[in-house]
Amino acid sequence: MTNEKQQNRKTFIDCYRIGRSLEYMDRYDQEQAWKKLNSAIQRKRLHRRISYMSSVAAMVAIAFTSFYLWHGEDQAPAEKLADAQETVGQSGRPGVILSLSDGRRIDLSAREGKIGAGEEVVNHPENKQLFYAADQGGEKISRMNRLDVPQGAEYHLVLSDGTRVWMNARSRLVYPVAFGDTREVELEGEAYFEVTRDENRPFIVHAGQVAVKVLGTEFNVNTCRKQKVQTVLVKGSVQVENGGKREVVLRPGELAETVGTQIRVTQVNVRKYTAWREGVFYFEEAELEEIMTELADWYCVQAVFTDQTVRTRKFSGVLERSETIENVLKKIERTTSVHFTIQQGIIQVK
Repeated sequence: MTNEKQQNRKTFIDCYRIGRSLEYMDRYDQEQAWKKLNSAIQRKRLHRRISYMSSVAAMVAIAFTSFYLWHGEDQAPAEKLADAQETVGQSGRPGVILSLSDGRRIDLSAREGKIGAGEEVVNHPENKQLFYAADQGGEKISRMNRLDVPQGAEYHLVLSDGTRVWMNARSRLVYPVAFGDTREVELEGEAYFEVTRDENRPFIVHAGQVAVKVLGTEFNVNTCRKQKVQTVLVKGSVQVENGGKREVVLRPGELAETVGTQIRVTQVNVRKYTAWREGVFYFEEAELEEIMTELADWYCVQAVFTDQTVRTRKFSGVLERSETIENVLKKIERTTSVHFTIQQGIIQVK
């Protein structure tokens, strides 16, 4: 990659991460956000020749698009409510939402066929699959898309390089429509990756402060586990980095748990971490609190422990995700001394 391209990409990533960090502020100040973004751009420009200015301007435009994807427009409460209603799927629950680089938000449950100005995206809602056209090498500055999968849903995504991504409930992926000199995506939640091998362009998954770098392999990444990032390797080899402070190389069957600046590697039963892709819950001596969190994500319910002592009760078993929540709870009751009552989407655990 040329120095110019490296500088341009670094500018884009810096601007993009500034936008992402603002998502977690309780109150969003648009003027302050602009100042931060503009300041970051100006610092980069001080060290760049004038000949790079047009490329930087294009990168800033893409950064604003990514910023829009994470925050949406500055809407009044009534407009936000209307927008939310427009993206609710046919079941009455929030749908799987694809956010395009031009700001449009599309409910994939209600849209079949080709999507996008260049018709490079094809959606098959019945199979829960989204396909991107193969890389043609024509885009110097790639447009960014975002896929949001809500509670009670999952989706299968095929990226432009052929990499397959299975996204679990309550997950978000930000990625380019077409990859350039590098292949990088941003993940929140849980996803299983089957990466197309390309020795010249490693595939990098950014998950919080963790970066998982691969050439071609299969692995699962989960950012939902109590401030932990879990990376489980199924095939091949991956390198897990923790904010540049430490890195480890995983072998098949190993789990890397990243907490803060620490990375802990252990040998595990891979199916425990990837069974969701097969349509089942796989619990192996799992604490009830962890189980209820996973069930809540899938069935769109809330768990309330009226007896705090049962939180750490253990349960092992394989349960079908296609079953009703009532049947799942009954099966757990049969093998533990725990009882459940469910009313209006709230499960009382006692």
